[in-house]
Amino acid sequence: MQKCTSRFGYSIRRNSKSEWIFVYGIEQEPRRTDLTRVLVLTEKPSAAKKIAEALDEKGKPELNTRGKNKHYLCKSGDDELIVANALGHLYELKQTEKGWTYPRLDTKWVPKYEVKKKATGIKPIISLIRKLAEEAEEFIVATDYDIEGSLIGYLTLKHACKADPTAAKRMRFSSLTRDELRNSYHNLVELDFPMIDAGLVRHEVDWLYGINLTRALTLSIKNTEGWFKIISTGRVQGPVLSFVMDRERAISVFVPVPYWTIRAKGIYKGQDYDLEYHKRRIDEESEAQLIERELDGSSGSVEKVEERQSVQPPHPPFSLSSLQYEAFRQFGFKPSRTLAIAQKLYLEALISYPRTSSEQLPESLDFRKILRALAENKTYKKTAEQLLGLDKLEPVQGKKIDPAHPAIHPTGEKPGKITPSEKKLYDLIVKRFLSLFAHSAVKKHSKVTLRSGNHLLFLRGLEVIEKGWMSIYDSYVRLEEKALPEIQKGDSVSLADVAAERKQTQPPARYNPSSLLKVLEKEGLGTKSTRSGIVDSLRSRGYVMNDRFEVTTLGFAVFETLKEYVPDLLSPDFTRSIESEMDGIQREVAEKDDVIAGARQRLLSLLQDFQESEGEIGKALVDGLRRYWRSKEDLGPCPKCGDGTLRIIRSAKTGKRFVGCTSYAQGKCDQTFPLPQKGSITPLDDVCPDCGHRLIRVRSGRRPWTTCINWVDCPGRQENLRKRKSQQEGKK
Repeated sequence: MQKCTSRFGYSIRRNSKSEWIFVYGIEQEPRRTDLTRVLVLTEKPSAAKKIAEALDEKGKPELNTRGKNKHYLCKSGDDELIVANALGHLYELKQTEKGWTYPRLDTKWVPKYEVKKKATGIKPIISLIRKLAEEAEEFIVATDYDIEGSLIGYLTLKHACKADPTAAKRMRFSSLTRDELRNSYHNLVELDFPMIDAGLVRHEVDWLYGINLTRALTLSIKNTEGWFKIISTGRVQGPVLSFVMDRERAISVFVPVPYWTIRAKGIYKGQDYDLEYHKRRIDEESEAQLIERELDGSSGSVEKVEERQSVQPPHPPFSLSSLQYEAFRQFGFKPSRTLAIAQKLYLEALISYPRTSSEQLPESLDFRKILRALAENKTYKKTAEQLLGLDKLEPVQGKKIDPAHPAIHPTGEKPGKITPSEKKLYDLIVKRFLSLFAHSAVKKHSKVTLRSGNHLLFLRGLEVIEKGWMSIYDSYVRLEEKALPEIQKGDSVSLADVAAERKQTQPPARYNPSSLLKVLEKEGLGTKSTRSGIVDSLRSRGYVMNDRFEVTTLGFAVFETLKEYVPDLLSPDFTRSIESEMDGIQREVAEKDDVIAGARQRLLSLLQDFQESEGEIGKALVDGLRRYWRSKEDLGPCPKCGDGTLRIIRSAKTGKRFVGCTSYAQGKCDQTFPLPQKGSITPLDDVCPDCGHRLIRVRSGRRPWTTCINWVDCPGRQENLRKRKSQQEGKK
């Protein structure tokens, strides 16, 4: 077979039919010996450092500093590499002409500092990359391999480097380990232009919808009342608000229905066990009371003893979504926080790339190498060594796949100094990975049927007879075992503590960040990278409040207004159709220009609805804003005069805020309470148990704290201060 080797890491071979074929990554030979300088573009400073250390033949790249920004010089064979970093997106969309109006369809890519004044650190980075590009003969994009990373690399090449993106090459990797980075460098690929085009379209469509719809809402208020209050919405935010609002309405119209259950204990050989009545729900109180009378103090005969076994395989590897769900369940981490922590662990080369939809690990992954590395960590040493003793390592695989990246897994790199939150998430990922190779767990389910007259009661038991993977993932398995005694058919069991308990049906649970994220994934709205940010935006914009999302008066007003005048903006189907078309670009079944043209046409139709009803929309939003502001400022009736309302007021003279009575203006009441001057204040529905005044939550920094408006003179607070002072004096 004839062969020649390309300078970009692939072999060109002649097969048995004398046809030339491309073979990637086979029999690597010295590469690009004719080159002098290659500029390697990374996404972040920490990634640049990792990549430079991996590619330098001695592992000690030369650090160069220009101002506050750094880049690295590396030697790799006959190639001299310049490794420089962006800082995420260096370029953003901006309208080409001036004017805060709508509709605006004119866009261009400009440096980020032209759009956001606080992005002052972007200008010197662009200047440095531009200067380095002048010295380079070839370019390699080494940003994250996803839509955003590919777009960052493309725009940096095009605008900062003034280079031809079609001539550049791409490093494709899923972790920042030395071996994977070097392998990626020796197997360069072309830039993924369908992925880049999908990113360009997604950014433009989101910009067009976000800017125009936000301006339409905001200007409806300004043109109606003269106020300038930004009310934002977007292509995905509308349907998400609609989901929360639908749940809010279901809760508000819910009418609880009473029902009764039978609680009882069975006493057998001196031990008592909880029993379950065969009817889980009894609709009539009279029937429940009759059952209670007939069973209380009686006994039951064992009619049947049943046992069965179930096999539970390990959970599949983590995708980003499943990691976010599990981290919320185990630690209470919001999805956005989990993503931020996972990204930090990735940049430290501790885990693979987190923004993945995959629940599968490829066979090409060296599982034994990772396990040997984890065995160097005393926390995982015993488990890793046990798994290394297996003849074959076959991890459990999930159903979901991602063509860009495998499921999230540890790399085996030893953690350095990491925060407690990072340690928690890392441990969760490692133990999930280790559990993939273990045997299934085997559980025994027992059911004893008791008969007492016409009544049947059940005694249920659960035992884990083979822990399997649960012994590895034990910290995160919530399973309550309940062993049953050796009991046989015909045995007698005494019944005690029989009671008919009144209960009532419960309304649907409010969404929390994790459950709402599941809805977005199920509905196909947003992307794995953007969903957590979309959920967070509802709270930051004042549309929902509390950890269990409750729609505010402002959120209610925005929803009702959009539903009345622009209902398509709340429709998941409307947004999903745009998502599908944008995904088609990446799959190469849709054209970029066609998708943008269609999205613009639908946007113009929405904006026409806005313009035709601008006055009505503005009036409805103004009414909602007034109610929203009152709900954030009013603290209930004044305890001193009884006529006025306590309200949070800001002094026009000093600028300080305090609580005052609305009757003060009429000279009827002078009741005031001082307030903390830093942080945001949210009135709560509860009152102080010590003084009876309204409670408020003050959020200043990361940790909010709760106090009452009478916090200066509250007897409970004074007592706490005395105790604290006494404790401090005792330590002296």
